[in-house]
Amino acid sequence: MMNRLAIAAVLAQAALALAAQPRGGDAPAPGKQSGVFEKAARNRRLVAKYGDSCATVRYYTKKDAEGREPSFKVPYKCPNCSDTHWRDSGVSAENGVPGEFAGFLVAPDRVLMQDLYIAPEYVDRIEVECAGETISAAEFLRCPDNGAVVLKTDKPFSKGRPLAFAAKGRPADPQYFFVATEPAGRVCGVKGGGAASFRHFAETGRDIYKVAPNTLVLDGKGDAVTVAFQETVFMGEETFTPPDKWRTEPAGARAARDAETKKRIARAVLPAVIQLESEHKTRSRRMSILLDSDESSGNDIDTLLVLMEDSAFLAANLKPGQTERISKMEATLPDGKKAALEFAGSMREQGAIAVKFAGGRPAGIEPFKVYRSGTRALFGRTVKCASCSLAGDKIDVLLGEGEVWGFSRDRKGRLETKLDRGRGPASETDRGEGPAALLGMTGDGLLFSASFPERENASRFSDGMKSYEGEWLAAMVDKPEFDPENVPRDGKDRKRTPWLGVEAQPAGREIARQKGALQYLGSRAENAPLVTEVAPGSPAARLGVKPGDILLSVRRRGSERATRLRVEPDRTATLDWNEAFAHEAFIEVANTGEITPWPNVESGVNSSLPEFGIGTEVSVAWVSGGVRREGAVRLDAAPVHFANAPRSRSKALGMTVADMTYEVRKYYKFAPGAPGVVVAKVQPGGVAAIAGVRPLELVLQVDGADVVSAKDFVEKTKGRKEFTLTVQRLTTTRVVPVKM
Repeated sequence: MMNRLAIAAVLAQAALALAAQPRGGDAPAPGKQSGVFEKAARNRRLVAKYGDSCATVRYYTKKDAEGREPSFKVPYKCPNCSDTHWRDSGVSAENGVPGEFAGFLVAPDRVLMQDLYIAPEYVDRIEVECAGETISAAEFLRCPDNGAVVLKTDKPFSKGRPLAFAAKGRPADPQYFFVATEPAGRVCGVKGGGAASFRHFAETGRDIYKVAPNTLVLDGKGDAVTVAFQETVFMGEETFTPPDKWRTEPAGARAARDAETKKRIARAVLPAVIQLESEHKTRSRRMSILLDSDESSGNDIDTLLVLMEDSAFLAANLKPGQTERISKMEATLPDGKKAALEFAGSMREQGAIAVKFAGGRPAGIEPFKVYRSGTRALFGRTVKCASCSLAGDKIDVLLGEGEVWGFSRDRKGRLETKLDRGRGPASETDRGEGPAALLGMTGDGLLFSASFPERENASRFSDGMKSYEGEWLAAMVDKPEFDPENVPRDGKDRKRTPWLGVEAQPAGREIARQKGALQYLGSRAENAPLVTEVAPGSPAARLGVKPGDILLSVRRRGSERATRLRVEPDRTATLDWNEAFAHEAFIEVANTGEITPWPNVESGVNSSLPEFGIGTEVSVAWVSGGVRREGAVRLDAAPVHFANAPRSRSKALGMTVADMTYEVRKYYKFAPGAPGVVVAKVQPGGVAAIAGVRPLELVLQVDGADVVSAKDFVEKTKGRKEFTLTVQRLTTTRVVPVKM
């Protein structure tokens, strides 16, 4: 018999759940019982009737040839909300912990249960417990239309009571006897029909009903009609067909199909790498590790290449600051050879980059054909799901199945499918830290969905992958919409920085209140940018932003997602620079270029702009005179500044100098065109360091002759054994003798 303690707990829980369901006409007469006890008594009768037909199936697993554990999720009945959720199966090959699942005895040696979609290489052994007996079993048949598998036990159960189904057709008022296995034991209960669970799709003429998985469907008298293993039931006559009438196939048939599917995917999904030029900021090794924005420790971004008909897409959502630095892209073909890729366009909405093969499509690959029959035609159909992730130089594929049960529309009015992909490992979208793509395929191998990472407007509650898509996939292939600003850039343009052309300081709550901006900022007022200066002719000047205004946000035109503008307090404002220059660690710190006496053009407000890119049309919101304003403007490239100014290195001196730029001249109050170069880096222990030259000083002359550029400085010192440098540190100028 079933565990009596578990049954008692189930009955109490089911009685409370049923009592909470309002039904018209159930109000008791004064002095009479409320009906809760009658419902509990009915539950007890059903548990007694079907208790010896319910089984607990234990899957003991093992690692595959590469030492990986199986991973998949299973449904469970939530004790808090009485709804169905999904949790990790809890299996552990390492510790010998089996996964426990509910099943139904349909013959003395046959058990029907939900298809876990676990690959054969992960199954060590299966045990079935029913009516106090435990017998070994093996997968025997699959029911592909019903998401079920039939287990055959080594011998018949002597005490278990096989279910008897009457071919009655669709019952007028079905009830659902659910069974779930939880850590505390088996949980059962009865759920009646309800209009809230029913949906009719008029355009397809199909009805769906939300039930609990592992549900025994009963008629009004409590007799078994059929079994439902999906959370979503399609209410046609076939839904209520007894299990002995279901279409079946040998248990190993799907494994053979899956092997072919993986081979097919291996010809259309390839490992790829995007190589970026190093960021132009000069950083120490430690700073590079802490601040590098790429996905790897260097500038190589591993990703996946998905081939669709005549198109190819990299599953990589690069921001303009990264895309502009693309120097090389290549894919690894099935035979291990490398194939060069060329940039075709970035698709920020889909989180992908379109590419093409530099030398034409190589042999040995086979792009997916795209499904084009209309998304509604997929309603109610079982489809294949594939979760593809990068594992070294190979593609790791997890397969599963699901059903299309509904639709929604994206912002452009295209249909997107709602897919129940709960059967199999592909139900897990979180594949760890590596690159991944989710694919949906019809039974005949046509691709109807492809999801890539981190779309621009992804919710903070999302798993980083846009859910399965619908009709936009064909449009993505036939009429791609590229972002004209998010493109690679050549030469000096790659080192340019977008800017608004303002200098700002943190506003703080009190100033924000005085300026009438507090209502728009709230707790964010502390770091809101208070404009202190506007560069003539800059984007901010064209918008009409003035000193004293407070900036709020910036967003790409046409996008709903706004980036809040903020400015951090100047870390160097209270720094004693004379003391800093004398510090023994100053050379190492100043060589990074992260601190300067003059304002850093790439910090403050401008630090929020690289994701948009130069030339991007944006909408800027700000508060002026207590009124919120918003205007559109195209981002300019910032003038050449210290971080990206032309530089020249003197190996003999052990120092690198940079051209003097506008913000340095402004800090020193130099006239435009005034001579001098900025010391960008000094090699510790080198000739310049020994002579007392420090980073961030100015070199104005060599032997009394003005220095006009970094290149000029190197020419004036090249090959000389002895000379003098006129050096300015802050407000003090000195002459430094240099001897090689």
